[in-house]
Amino acid sequence: MFKSSFIWLGLALCAGCASVNQPATESTYSQVEANIGEWGAIIDLASGEQVPADRLLDELAAANTVMVGEVHVNPVHHLIEQWLAARLGERRPQGAVVLEMLASDQQRPVDEVKAWLAEGNQVRAKRLKQIIRWDERWDWAQYGALVESLMQAPAALLAGNLSRAQRNEMMNSPPADTTALFANPAVAAQQRKQIVDMHCGQIDQARLDAMLAIQYARDLRMAQVLDQAPAPRLLFAGTLHTLKTQGAPLYLKQGPADAALKVLVLGEQGQPVARQDADFLWLLPARDATGAALSGAAPSCGEATKTAAH
Repeated sequence: MFKSSFIWLGLALCAGCASVNQPATESTYSQVEANIGEWGAIIDLASGEQVPADRLLDELAAANTVMVGEVHVNPVHHLIEQWLAARLGERRPQGAVVLEMLASDQQRPVDEVKAWLAEGNQVRAKRLKQIIRWDERWDWAQYGALVESLMQAPAALLAGNLSRAQRNEMMNSPPADTTALFANPAVAAQQRKQIVDMHCGQIDQARLDAMLAIQYARDLRMAQVLDQAPAPRLLFAGTLHTLKTQGAPLYLKQGPADAALKVLVLGEQGQPVARQDADFLWLLPARDATGAALSGAAPSCGEATKTAAH
């Protein structure tokens, strides 16, 4: 299923210049950009057929809203996201890009830096991190090149996440009945199970309720930001936030069945994605040619707690 050019870039990029497991730096992106469309296998989930990258881009470019689900610790996913943003921008003017990795209280400094750059000025990556108050829980080595490219693009860059203060308030005072937040109790039950599994079953009820409420609030905020953003709009977020059956699509004004919505999941071998969850699955190996787990491979439940905090 996987094209030979991807296995695994010989496990090196540019004849050994940078390992696939290394951070997605700008130099790495420039080395591999021409070949990204040949990586892995892109599956149309409605038909089950493998489709070429150009067809994927055409389908996404025609949509008013595109959601892309990622594995946060997979550097290859971030390279693909940078490629998607650039290629979609070539096909039609991009209205806005929304990032889960940006919180609501970062919007003002992000806007200020974008305005500064639009005037022809420059800012170093280290200074950019400081100005926009980048949350260090999101590894800048993973996201820096993507953020820098979006900061310099003409489209608006919007914060899709709750502020730290909002998250802390919900952790300290969760709703009395978190299940009542969800229109469908089955979605609440599904997300509750996922949180328990990520914590190996070792989570008390109060913390579980708080994390469930935060997950709901994040999905709701992403949907609201997208609804208010100029079209066409693009979201990069963790996979669970993008699934039509349980994530942000449920809270869009037009709902998850909107024909103008397309969901692409950047997945890995062994990661199940049903046809009702998304429109496309970009399937990538979870292990390299030597059999070693890639940095983006699905974490154990103990490791998953580190990413669940996001």
